[in-house]
Amino acid sequence: MIQSRTTLSEMSKALNLSISTVSKSLSDSSEISALTKKRVNEFARQCNYIPNNLAASFRKGYTNTIGLVIPNILNPFYAKVLVGIENYLDDKGYRLITSISNESQDKESKSLNKMASGYVDGLIICISKETELKNKYDHINGLIGQGTPIVMFDRICEMIDCDKVIIDDYKAAYDTTEHLISNEGCKNIIMTSLINNLHHGKLRAEGYKNAMKSQNLDVNGKILVANTVEGLKEKLSAKLKTDKTIDAIFGVNEQAVLQAMHTTRRLKTEGFKNKITIAGFCNQCQSDYNPSLIIVNQNAEEIGTQTAKLLLKRIKSTEIKGYRTKTVAVNLS
Repeated sequence: MIQSRTTLSEMSKALNLSISTVSKSLSDSSEISALTKKRVNEFARQCNYIPNNLAASFRKGYTNTIGLVIPNILNPFYAKVLVGIENYLDDKGYRLITSISNESQDKESKSLNKMASGYVDGLIICISKETELKNKYDHINGLIGQGTPIVMFDRICEMIDCDKVIIDDYKAAYDTTEHLISNEGCKNIIMTSLINNLHHGKLRAEGYKNAMKSQNLDVNGKILVANTVEGLKEKLSAKLKTDKTIDAIFGVNEQAVLQAMHTTRRLKTEGFKNKITIAGFCNQCQSDYNPSLIIVNQNAEEIGTQTAKLLLKRIKSTEIKGYRTKTVAVNLS
């Protein structure tokens, strides 16, 4: 049988003290004598009293809790952002509630609304793919209109008035492509993407194209995009088999890079001889499987830290005017 939770009311009756006196004793208030505080705390230990922090938060008007909604947790990028957010909040005495939207606008909306209904002081969100594709942000704008502090990261909507943390996707893609050309000596570089319909995916594609054009290299037929992993795999395999001059693949997202690695590895078992350099946005641990892999390190933990930092500033100071967009630097590794 599950034992019911001991309440302040039950403790006050057992000790013949007011609820206020019991509460202040547990909070180590200077208004209460040392003898009474000792008596109350000893009784609390005996009955395994657990404070109801949520109820206390409602009385104080804040919860010291932050809500986070991310598209998924399987992508190592989001896992590292989560670590950065949680470490910073923990250091500042805040708790974190996390929800996974699974790229669903409905799940995202329900999670945000539930968290914002008194459970959190502010929200952090990386918008779902469905939200961006539908271009419908009423569920987010509605919360901002009610005064809920919100910070967006990675996938953002520039039309929404809130603080944001991003990387310079265009520059990161441009610099990576330029590195392949200037430092690796690559001339026939193809780009692969599974996020070409998303804003940051388009920015990365533009960075690639402009870096190629700046070196007078043709991009016609070299941009491979798909909506599914299988679709991208088929396009990449066919391209590599028909164009034996390809010397590099630039993947604009994790799965695009992984498929480049898997496809080139499989083709080598079939007698494929070309040396192909692979670069792109992916997890650092992938270099364990391909030491020559060039990784765009997005500094995900720093994105998390800066996101949490911006949100707490917004929560603690209502005098801040305007909204900030923090750009976190990336590097190749």
